[in-house]
This record gives sequence, C-alpha cells and structure tokens, in this order.
Amino acid sequence: MRWHMIYRRWRQGAPFIKGVLLVTAGFCLVSLAAAGLPRLNFPSAVPALADGGRDFPGQGLFRKILESYEMDFTRVFEQGLPFFCRRQLYEADDTTGSSFLLPWLKNPRKLGMDLRPLSLVQSELGWFELAVRGGSRNQDQSLPDESYLVSPEPKSAPVENPKREVLQPTIRPEGPAKVAIYHTHTSEDYVPSCGNSHTYGQEAGIVAVGRELASKLEQKHRIRCLHDTSVHDTPVYREAYLRSGNTVEKLIKENPELEIILDVHRDAFTKDVTKSRTMTTTTINDQQVARIYIVVGTDRLGLTHPNWQQNHAFALELQQQLEALYPGLSRGIKIDTARFNQHLHSRLVLIEIGGDQNTLEEAKLGAGYLADVLVAWLRNQTEN
Repeated sequence: MRWHMIYRRWRQGAPFIKGVLLVTAGFCLVSLAAAGLPRLNFPSAVPALADGGRDFPGQGLFRKILESYEMDFTRVFEQGLPFFCRRQLYEADDTTGSSFLLPWLKNPRKLGMDLRPLSLVQSELGWFELAVRGGSRNQDQSLPDESYLVSPEPKSAPVENPKREVLQPTIRPEGPAKVAIYHTHTSEDYVPSCGNSHTYGQEAGIVAVGRELASKLEQKHRIRCLHDTSVHDTPVYREAYLRSGNTVEKLIKENPELEIILDVHRDAFTKDVTKSRTMTTTTINDQQVARIYIVVGTDRLGLTHPNWQQNHAFALELQQQLEALYPGLSRGIKIDTARFNQHLHSRLVLIEIGGDQNTLEEAKLGAGYLADVLVAWLRNQTEN
C-alpha cells in the first residue's frame, strides 16, 4: 500500500518534475554557451558595432566590410532599417560621403538611439518589443474606436462615401456631484425580465435601474450624479454591507459636497407572485410602474448610530415629495433594526425600487419618477 501511494504521487508530480528538469537543462546549456564552453577552435568574433575602445581595436565588423568591398552598405541599411532615414537631420556632420556611419559609431547616442542588438531590433520591429513584454498586439491607439458606429451599407448596394451615424458623447453637468448611487446587493434582478432573482458574472437588473436613475438626474435635470457599480455581495453574500460601507466612505471622502446617498435595491418579501406585484406596482400615466419603498436604519441591533433620526427626517421629506408629485408611487417608510451603513451620512437611505416580480422596464420607470422627486427636494433646499 505504501509503495502504491508513492507511485501514485510520482505519477501526479511527474509533469511538474519533467518541466523543472527541462528548464534546468536549458539553463545549463545557455550558461555553458555564454561561458564559451565547450571551447571550439573558431576564430574570435568581431563585435559588429565596436567603437574602437580599449578592448576591441579598429572600428568593428562594419568598418572591415566597408574597407573590403565596393558595395555601399550604408544604402543597404537605409533601405532595410527605417531609422537610417534620420540621417537627413544630421547631414551637417556627414563630411565623408558614404562614411557618415562613423560619427554614429563614435557617439551612437547622438541621435538618441541605442545601437545594442536587442534594442535595435525592438526599435525597428514593434511587434517584437510587444512580444518581449508578453502582450498581444493591439490596434493603433491613434485610430478612432469604431465599435459604436452604424454598420455600412451591404456590398450588394455600394454607396459612394457612405455616411455613418456617430453617437454623440454624453455631456455631464458641471460642478460637484450632489447625488451618489450604489448597490450593496449588486446581483439583485427582476425575474420576469431575466428569469432569475439574482444575476452573477454580468450586470444585474438593479444596476441597470441605478444607471437609469443617474441618467435621468444628469440628462433631464442637469444634476451631477455618481453611480458606483462596485460588486459587494460576492463572493460572501453576508459581507455585502461591510464592503459597501467601504465604498460609501470612499465616495464621501472624494466628494464632500454630496447631498444625497442612495443604496438602491429591489424588494422580495413574498414568493406569491400576485401578492408581490399587487404590493410593488402602481399605474402612472397609463403605465405600470414599480413603486418606491424607503428603508431607514437604526441602532436597535447595538451598532452605533446615534443620529438615525436625521436619516428618518430626510426619508419623511422624500415621502412627502413622492406623495405630492406622484400619489401612490411610494409604499411608505420602513424603520428597520439594522443600520445599513446609514451612520456614515445623515441623508443616506435604502431605496427599494419595485420587487423581484416587477419587470426591468417597470423598475426603470419608477427610477425616472424618483429622479423627479430628488430634484424637487434639492430645489427646496436651495430655496430655503
């Protein structure tokens, strides 16, 4: 049994051991070659770009070739290596005709170049430099990104100079951000639209709703808004509020003029589909809209939150605006026992936009109406 286990472990580790042995053997061969071992009776090599220093007499291999043959090797290098075309910038130093290479050899950095073989190849072959770094060759960054352009006309009906529709860039409002949106439970989704109550590995419905809310604030009302899409509920779901707390602290530190901070969720209080939709859906302008539920945290679980009444006061003001602008849109205010990171800002509240049985479109409509309410609150603060 013991030998069986030894053999089994050997089988498992054999590929790794073979790899180590091959790498070691290759390293040894390279080291021997670099050291000149085994020593063969070849003539000693002449450095191609020797500069006549103390160790190597003469001007190197190029000088010997130029002296022995009538071929104009400088012209050959001009055609083969593009950097030789820079010679035109320094024709004032070319006093010997075809021997203009010599001043470069005496001072190879005169043109800001490094004539060492590896550097030479890297400068002339861009893909080689990229391969040395282990990357893949990307498109030229100077070219415009055409991924957002409309596809051209099909080849069967060619059009001269076809026009492409370019999406105009979004112009953000100027000034400091007034509203920040984030999601403690970033994976929450809407079952009728995606088939699941949570979506992992890609953008979930609740993030799309947060983006809609931010877009309405900025594009419709010209209120600067931050939308943080950091994932907080993976890999450990129960640690979501710890991670989102770090996000809130960062948002406040980087944007001290924030007036409102919203932790946007969607509710899921029952598995009864009919009961859920009845509770979380209303009709505004002949459209089905997801309703808004405001949740306020307290210190009842023992966590420090001495000023939770300030958050509650802000929730009451939002509730009044909701009823004034869109009666029936609000489901009211829930005072919970947990604090939900609301101790970090006096106007941080948890907002439930619809429930898991609402559609994504219904939730986006609710987010649009919520944007109107937030703007009304901000204007009231300015007037008062």
